[in-house]
Amino acid sequence: MNLTWLYIGLLYSVAVMLARRGGIELRRRIAALLYLLVLIFLFRPMTQAFVNVPVDFLRSLPPWVYVNATRTSANNDLNDLPLQIIPWAHQVRHSLRMLQFPLWNSAAGGGYPLLANGQSAALSPLRLLALPLPLAQSFAAEAAMKLLIAMTFTFLWARRRGWSELASAVAAVSFAFGTFMIVWLHFPLATVAAFLPAVLYQLDLVAEKRTYTRIVAFALIWASILYGGHPEAASHIGFLGVLYMTWIALVERSVDGTRDSYWRNVRQFLGAAAVGGIIAVLLAMPFLAPFAEALPRSKRFQQLTAKPNVIGAYSDYRSAVVLFQPHFFGATPVDQVWGPENAETLTGFAGILGIVAWLAVALRAMVERRWREIETFLALAALLTLGIILAWPLVSDLFHLIFKFAANGRLRLLFGFVLALLAGAATETLLRGGARYVLAGTAIVAGAMALLFFTTRFPGGWARDNAILAALPSMVVLSVAAIMVALPRAQRASLLVLAAAIIAELWSVGAGWNPVVDSRLFYPREPLIEELQIAGATQPPNAPFRIVGFGAALFPNTAPMYGFEDIRAHDPMSNGRYLGVLRVVAGYDADEYFANWKNQDTRLLDFLNVRFIVTPPDVELHDRQRYRVIRKESDGYIYENNDVLPRFFPSRNVIVESDDDRFADRLKRHDDWAHTTLLRRLPLASDRERSDLLSPRPASAPEARLAMIETKPTDFRMHVTAPRATLVVSGQPFWPGWHVRCNGRNVRMIEANGAFLSFIVPPGESDVRVYYRPLSFTLGLTTAMIALAGLVAVPILRR
Repeated sequence: MNLTWLYIGLLYSVAVMLARRGGIELRRRIAALLYLLVLIFLFRPMTQAFVNVPVDFLRSLPPWVYVNATRTSANNDLNDLPLQIIPWAHQVRHSLRMLQFPLWNSAAGGGYPLLANGQSAALSPLRLLALPLPLAQSFAAEAAMKLLIAMTFTFLWARRRGWSELASAVAAVSFAFGTFMIVWLHFPLATVAAFLPAVLYQLDLVAEKRTYTRIVAFALIWASILYGGHPEAASHIGFLGVLYMTWIALVERSVDGTRDSYWRNVRQFLGAAAVGGIIAVLLAMPFLAPFAEALPRSKRFQQLTAKPNVIGAYSDYRSAVVLFQPHFFGATPVDQVWGPENAETLTGFAGILGIVAWLAVALRAMVERRWREIETFLALAALLTLGIILAWPLVSDLFHLIFKFAANGRLRLLFGFVLALLAGAATETLLRGGARYVLAGTAIVAGAMALLFFTTRFPGGWARDNAILAALPSMVVLSVAAIMVALPRAQRASLLVLAAAIIAELWSVGAGWNPVVDSRLFYPREPLIEELQIAGATQPPNAPFRIVGFGAALFPNTAPMYGFEDIRAHDPMSNGRYLGVLRVVAGYDADEYFANWKNQDTRLLDFLNVRFIVTPPDVELHDRQRYRVIRKESDGYIYENNDVLPRFFPSRNVIVESDDDRFADRLKRHDDWAHTTLLRRLPLASDRERSDLLSPRPASAPEARLAMIETKPTDFRMHVTAPRATLVVSGQPFWPGWHVRCNGRNVRMIEANGAFLSFIVPPGESDVRVYYRPLSFTLGLTTAMIALAGLVAVPILRR
């Protein structure tokens, strides 16, 4: 039974009740209307056995592709949801339900941080609130919460600005159901974006009166943004927040009081906002500290350092057209488009009325000299963000210089948001008698659309007809707006029709982006997967192993959905040094968007603890002495690697090469992974240790033995018997936060074979524990707890 609708209804009711008790003006009928819109939009995934995430994309990948009659997906553009976002959410939820912090991702890329990967949204308030629900239903619940947060705070901000309930509702609907929120609905990007209107709303409250409660509320909003898991979107919201604070301080507040009182108010306002921001950073340190530690070691950082983001991506004329009419080149993801329409280009659309309002506000400001009104700020903000998006000189260059490592193409969030607010402003203008400006804006937009149709060279009649059909909802909105101007007596009734037309326009653009599919398609256990699970269950206890799929077989990040650990990764935050070793030794191209494993001969597979190899039915492993066939069916093959090495094992030979070029050359030619380890540096405690590790030994010399006692993804316990000082090497990637204790004493970790953890044990018997406990998270958690305790203590002490 799917009770997501009831669970979200209860949560929203409690939130509205608490808000009303706190003095926030939010009428119950408005809250009920907002909830009803969300329920209608997400009706089947919130009430029935459906999900609206494109998990049907798996049907196009092996092994699922071989057992499904239907091999297409309703939306291939959002394949990162089933291949990244959902598996990470699964790992996070599993850890939290085990009352553990989700610190480490052992299931992909050999292992790298999970919490530090913002896209996992590990400590997002919305993820925590959805924890009681099953995984599939939790995504519908989080989506509903995002839409409700976006609409509620947009509505509250507009009401504070003196707009009517209807105008405020138009702004709220235009933002929440605009293309940015809907296209990225199930991504952490939308989790962060949903709080954008809350930032502006709380800034207004702080500007009005600087109280402890309002500053703390501002801090909590920003902490929720930071925990949301998309630092780039958070930086863009911060950019708009700074512009908004500047407007309040220098434009709106400059009209009241003496010069001294004005500057005092400005300092207090900016100081209060800065204090709130600092508190938010302190509260979010459990995520920010590990993220800051992981970022410079990540694949994405290394790629951007070598090749920064290109300024002006999606800034051509056709991409600009998509900003104003998303389906002009075809209805993505339904049609085969003939222009640049994709998830990146169309996410700045919040309805045609926003564009009309933009022109209307600009005309009104110029004619009536209304430079200090908030509508003027929105028009200027839209112009600025459009300039950055379309790569206008100086403006775009400066912005990209400040936000060098951000995906600035997604600044469409700000453009769509201010257009949504302008749509509400247009509605308010109609109510206040400013119809002539709206009529002028409507005429300009209608004329521009007609000119666009007449001047565009369509590839065929079908393309022209599709463009006309796609523009019909926008034309209806323009027509209703024009009728309202022509018939002022029927204006209030027409406003309801206009609001309905706006909803229809937005839903017609965004509804197909999150297709509803049967929940039985949510990571089904195909026969090959079941047999692989059976084979894994027969392995000896305390003998962890990994798998790898050739080509797209069991694509990276789908492994944790079935309890496997994969050596591949599909994640910009994965371990850059580890991927570098895979590239040098095995030719693994991590720069491909969907990186595939192709090398079946490399002995690196043994070292990486790869026990099972899954291949499509057209890929066969020929070394039958090394690879034993477990399954050979039409949906794929499973091989067992007879030469797999344990996760930890003693190394007989150690070679130290401090020169980076010579080390890389040795690593590239290295094939004796079972007996020889390459090190860049070897810290030694004594000459005896040097002799034991580096001196040649006869083949008959006794060898060290290692027995694994207990294994967990982040905690390994073992017993080592060594005739001399011995290097224990592992296929566990080297990363800050791993610790080694030998016989109760801390032992220094050594980076081996370019990217892996190793350590030295003394002669004799040793009990060793290798565990992951990052200092960055410990310090971050301590900082957050102290900050939270301080926030609780201050009002108590003041009383």
